[in-house]
Parts: sequence; structure tokens; C-alpha cells
Amino acid sequence: MLVITPHPDTFITEFFTLLKDSVRAWITTHKESMVMGDVNVSGSLESYVNYSNYSLRDEYCRRRSEGERAETVIASLITLPPPTDTDVISQNLLPFTSDARSWTEALSPLRGKEVFYANFERMAHSLILWIRSNSQSAVIISENEIDYQRIGLPPDMTAVRFHDLRMRLYRNDFIEKYFPVFYSFCNTVKLMDSIIEPPRFSCICGCQVIGKIWAEICTARGGDTVCYQQGWPAFMHAGFRQLPYSHFLTWGEAFSVLLGEASPLTGFHAIGRLEPVDSQGSHDAITFFMQAPVFVSSEEYHARFLKLVEATAQRYPSRRIIVRPHPEYDDTARTSAAAATHRNITVDTAPLTANTYRMTYIAVSMFSSCLVESAAFGCVPLMFNPTSGFEYPLLPEELKTRDEESFFDRLDDIMQHPGGRCATGHIQYSGKECLARFAASIQSII
Repeated sequence: MLVITPHPDTFITEFFTLLKDSVRAWITTHKESMVMGDVNVSGSLESYVNYSNYSLRDEYCRRRSEGERAETVIASLITLPPPTDTDVISQNLLPFTSDARSWTEALSPLRGKEVFYANFERMAHSLILWIRSNSQSAVIISENEIDYQRIGLPPDMTAVRFHDLRMRLYRNDFIEKYFPVFYSFCNTVKLMDSIIEPPRFSCICGCQVIGKIWAEICTARGGDTVCYQQGWPAFMHAGFRQLPYSHFLTWGEAFSVLLGEASPLTGFHAIGRLEPVDSQGSHDAITFFMQAPVFVSSEEYHARFLKLVEATAQRYPSRRIIVRPHPEYDDTARTSAAAATHRNITVDTAPLTANTYRMTYIAVSMFSSCLVESAAFGCVPLMFNPTSGFEYPLLPEELKTRDEESFFDRLDDIMQHPGGRCATGHIQYSGKECLARFAASIQSII
């Protein structure tokens, strides 16, 4: 019998698929045990369990490369415990700790205000435009340090740093025993929500665990939940499936369709991109948008992409080459070394991408949604994706390359025929038009 050995690249696809399916089956079987107080948190727990096991990807791929069966490897790596008959799940409040009482005193003045959640500064920066469009007092919450003065926090906004209080507000022995961090997150969010009682919880991107927890809690209480699109994943991993938000506001109809396939219970609305989009600018640089070596990328692919940057700088010594590091992955040493070696390479770390796009003629990336965004700014997006199984369906096929040879063939062709621009049409509205559309529709859809 002929045995076909999968290419190692496909092991990454295989791992994420098997992990997602295993966790989904486990969640479905034990969903009734995943309750915190009066809230079923199975959706956010599913994301948490998936994310917690992503670090096993390389071990899975190594063992598969050595010939082990997929089912054997995934079963040995992923252990998902079942609840026991002795686990106690109670809706009764446990006694408040002193920390809980102090947070109650501190947050009580914010009762009734809308809550916005952003886990990183770039997301908070994007949310500011959305917050301003509402023209109301609200609360913005993040568990990470954010320089709100730098991003222009409106004066009537209150910024709150999320601190895990590691408290026991509701009892669930099963979750507390096996997922103590998630258990603590749920209790802390439940406490904050019960104090503020926001009529609406809003976030950006939507795949973060804390945002999902708060959405589940707010929905159970009868509040509205809204998420605004921040990017577009290279593959529909567990974080973007079964989204718990009542409404998801997207950049355009194409995104609504693609995201909606994985979250049929969420209402998707094509509002547009809040940050202004225009095609003005010099558009003279070749810009490389780096990706963190996680999910479908790796240290091997990351290093290969950096070599591609340097090879491009050598091939076009008179052309400005911009390297834009991923904002959540610090690779200063390697990108700075590349810039020091080649005089035409500069590193761009601006908080937002709009000015970068205006300087860019050709935007190069492996998996970033900037490939679609850049087209809206009048750039030519060019994918360099040496992996298998992951790509952006909204990008034209002729702008996708799989290896260095095909990349430079396509790059040379674009450079020899200057003036061409790409417009995918997937981002339907932007800037003031988007804000006007958002303001006119937000009350009717929510």
C-alpha cells in the first residue's frame, strides 16, 4: 500500500485542526459544568484552553516528522479533564475579600457607564476614534500598561488597569482546580461588571479571553456587546470562532461573510474602517510587515523573512526599504542589525499604520491583514508565504508568492511597471464617512 507522508508544513495545519476539534468536543460534552455564578463561560474557556496549548505546536510537528501517528501525538499532548461528581458549582456569592471591597468603592462612581476593552496600546489607540464617535463618558480597561496621554484619551474617559484579584467570588471546583488563572479572571471580571453594570461592553479584535469573558457576563446580565474589527486572521483559529458578541462591526461585506461563517449566532455589520483611508503620499518604499513567530509562523520562517528583507535591499540599493516590526513582538536586535548593515533599510515603529501605508509602494507580509489594508491606501500588496495551508482569500492570486524565486520574479515585474495600484474594494468605508455611518446605525442595530 502506498503511504504518503505529509509535508512538514502541513503538520502545523494538522495540529491546530486537531487541537480545535478536541477542545470543541470536550467543551460540548461538559458545557453544563462551565458555569460561574449564573453565567456559562464555556465559550471563553474554549479559547483559553486552545491558547494554553498552542505552545505544544513545535513538539507536535517534531514527533509527526519522526513518523508518529497524528492521533497518537495529539492524544498524548492534550489532556482535557472531565468534571467529577464531587465538584461543587454554586451560584451563591462567597464572602468578599478586602480587595473586592476596595474595588467596589473605587469603581462605584463609574456605575452605568459603557465599558471599552483593549488589551494592547495599538488597540486602545484604534478604539479612541470609536469612543469619540459616541461622544459620551465611558471607561476603557486594559490589563497592559498603556500611555493614554500619548494616544489622546478624551478628557471625559476613565482609564482603569485590570488587575487579577485572584479571588473566589463564585465557586466552581472543576474550573478552579484545572484552570486557576481562568477561574480568577472570571471572578475579577464578574466583580467589575457587577459594580459598573455597563449597558454596553465594547472591544476591538474580539479574540482575547478577557474580552470574551466580559461579553458572556454582560450578555447574561442583559447588556449589549459589540466588537469592532481590528485585523483579519490568516486562518480561522479558535479565537475567532463562536464569537460571543451580539454585534461585530466589520470593514466591509466580504469580512462579514468570512467571519460570519465561523460565528453564525453573531450579527455582522459592514461599518467600515474608523481610521481614515486615502491614497495620498509618496508611495515609494518597499515595506515589510513582520509577523510574530507564533500561530502559523515560526522562528525559522521569521529568520527567512528577515533574509528576504536584506536580499531585497541588496537587489534595490537605491530604493527605500521599510521594516515594520509586529507591535506585540519585540525583535529590535535583529531588525536594527539589518538596518545597520544596509543603508536603505529603516525601521518604522509608529503606533498606527496610516503614515506607513502612505510611504509604501509595495507592502510585503506573510500573514498580516495589512495586505488588505494596504490595498485600500493605494499600495500593491505582495504576499510571501512559504508555508502551506494558510493564506488570505481576499488577496488576488497573482499577488501571492510561495518562495524567494517567485517573490523576486513578481517584485521585479511590479517594479518594472510602476504606477500600478491595487484596490480590493473590501474596505467599504473609512474616516468621516465611516463615523457618520457608525453614528447613524449604532442605535438601530444594537
